[in-house]
Amino acid sequence: MKAITTAIIVLFVFSTNIYTQVGYSPRIDSISNLVTLQTLSKLNRELCGDTSTIIGGAPYTIVSRHSNSVHNPKAAQFIYERFLSYGLTARYMNYRTNGQNVLATKIGSKYPNQYYIICGHYDNMPSGSLAPGADDNASGTCAVMEAARLLAPFTFDYTLIFVAFDEEEQGLIGSHAYADSSYNRGDSIKGVLNFDMIAWDSNNDYKLNLFTNSASSSFTNITKLAYNIYQPILDPVVSVGNMSSSDHYYFWQRGYNAYCGIELMSDFHPYYHTINDNFANIKMPYFLKFTQASLAALMTYGWNYTINFVHTPIAGTSDTGPRTAVVTINSPYAIKKVTNGPRLYYRVNGGSFTALNYVYNNLDTFRFTIPGQSVGSVVDYYFAAQDSMANFVGTLPVGGKGLNPPGSIAPATYLQYTVLTGIASNNEPAEFKLSQNYSNPFNPVTNIDFSVGKLSRVKITVSDLLGREVAELVDLQYSAGIYNAVFEGKKYPSGIYFYTMYVDGLVKETKKMMLIK
Repeated sequence: MKAITTAIIVLFVFSTNIYTQVGYSPRIDSISNLVTLQTLSKLNRELCGDTSTIIGGAPYTIVSRHSNSVHNPKAAQFIYERFLSYGLTARYMNYRTNGQNVLATKIGSKYPNQYYIICGHYDNMPSGSLAPGADDNASGTCAVMEAARLLAPFTFDYTLIFVAFDEEEQGLIGSHAYADSSYNRGDSIKGVLNFDMIAWDSNNDYKLNLFTNSASSSFTNITKLAYNIYQPILDPVVSVGNMSSSDHYYFWQRGYNAYCGIELMSDFHPYYHTINDNFANIKMPYFLKFTQASLAALMTYGWNYTINFVHTPIAGTSDTGPRTAVVTINSPYAIKKVTNGPRLYYRVNGGSFTALNYVYNNLDTFRFTIPGQSVGSVVDYYFAAQDSMANFVGTLPVGGKGLNPPGSIAPATYLQYTVLTGIASNNEPAEFKLSQNYSNPFNPVTNIDFSVGKLSRVKITVSDLLGREVAELVDLQYSAGIYNAVFEGKKYPSGIYFYTMYVDGLVKETKKMMLIK
């Protein structure tokens, strides 16, 4: 990783993408788990000079990968020969006398001219005769090479490009040259997955950073969701800001989606840019999970195993009768509709889940009927659907698994409603309540439910982070009941907003919401 000379500005951190969810694929799961401690540790040891390897048919020890070292071209040759051995088309990109990137390509079957790039820099520091760079950045290069090795036999919808950049430490020179040449050719790069230092975790908390910019935030959140599904032990923090010290940066400058996956900045490698950045100081369990999850994310992009669910959560009321749940499901793939079609799973008061088939379908909209429940019941539920070829399953909330039928393994969290107690006979709520907006994050519209316990003047306002009121949603006298307000965010910038409910002039409750464009 290039020395950090500019501050990293974290604008906001968020947890999910409201538009696209990641489907779970057993094939992706099994392939990504073919990265093992044995394969990964051997490759890292060869790259950082902890053991010798074979380059050009002869034994060789890569004791440095610094740009000015005589060993740096040997490291490039090592990567190039491995790419070829995997059955990929490989080449050098010689962008100047002392700089060469190494590339391999897997042509996509549906969209051969649209690319996803997985990359990392292979050059390292310090500039002396010994520079192992086991973490910075043999680790990211290993992730690229393991992806190339394991994905070479498969056919993807999109073209995958595996890149090891040179001269990152001298100012992102190799990636700058590549991004510029791609832009000048008019390349359609769908996204860049850059990995730089992914093998240090001193306290074993499995936290990591995914640094992105605002234009790439939706793209980056697909990776976060893939990590959550395939390697839930990892705790990725998505941060939007101006992190300019790694190879994703010039792709941002050229308008491409990109992010940098890196170990947690607050738990940074203490031997960074020293001769002690060696294999002995690699945290292999963390390194392994980071690499496996990164392959799963790349395959998710390459096959586009994504799915959308749009659903207004069922509100809690005193109604003990059946409840209708409506969901709209979209995917790049046809959704299975008849046998093993979409399902709703529900349970009452923490019991076992019961599966329901839809009772009505019109195009991509499905309707389910949850049986009536007694007063005081707490009902958890989630949706599940699979593609028509049974390659993947998606759930709402995200994280469920199981195919044929879809969603037989529940996600970790559920949607929920309660058959309320303490309600008058005319279904009037017993209290004033401001609910969390849905969807959240949102773009551009979100809904806010609120309940009124008795005839009162209710006002709901929206304020920005500086406390400035930007919108007034309602200001009326309401009788007891459950109501809805809508906030239209089209004319407002992305960011965090607060909405406040006033009852008869007094603040009742304030909640936070996030607008992402």
